[in-house]
Amino acid sequence: MPPVSPGQPSSFGSVYADSPGLLRENGYTFVYTCKPDTAHADMPICSGSAPTQVTTYQDVLEPLGPGDTLSIFGIQAACASTTTPLVFALRAGDHNNTDPVLMVGTGNKNGPWFQHFELPIQIEGPETGTLDIWWEVIHPGVTGALAAFNRITLQGIVQRKV
Repeated sequence: MPPVSPGQPSSFGSVYADSPGLLRENGYTFVYTCKPDTAHADMPICSGSAPTQVTTYQDVLEPLGPGDTLSIFGIQAACASTTTPLVFALRAGDHNNTDPVLMVGTGNKNGPWFQHFELPIQIEGPETGTLDIWWEVIHPGVTGALAAFNRITLQGIVQRKV
């Protein structure tokens, strides 16, 4: 059995006292799930603009403002395809293909992909204005009815400047 990571959020929305940076004191953990079923769809995580595909599982979070931070501790991907993998990218910007790619992941027919980060992916808000965070579905892995079973999930903490 793998060791328990001190940064892994629990299903109850808390982290261990010795978590990296004691982020528990500054925010609450959340689990965010999207259903990627369309190629080149942008699925919002933190967004103030109109994305082309919205999630049906939870509300879209407010975009990051000056002083705000999104820390991502874990990402999972499950693909219902029997042939082609689900491929997705984490992006920051105004929902266009020139936005920076922060990371890319895949899920395939051999089972779900689980990634836990010892140090979180930390995305800081801009000096002025707001910043959207979103998934770009590079390839949904499959089309049709099976695509409804695809999932991308992340665990994170949003710290808002007070």
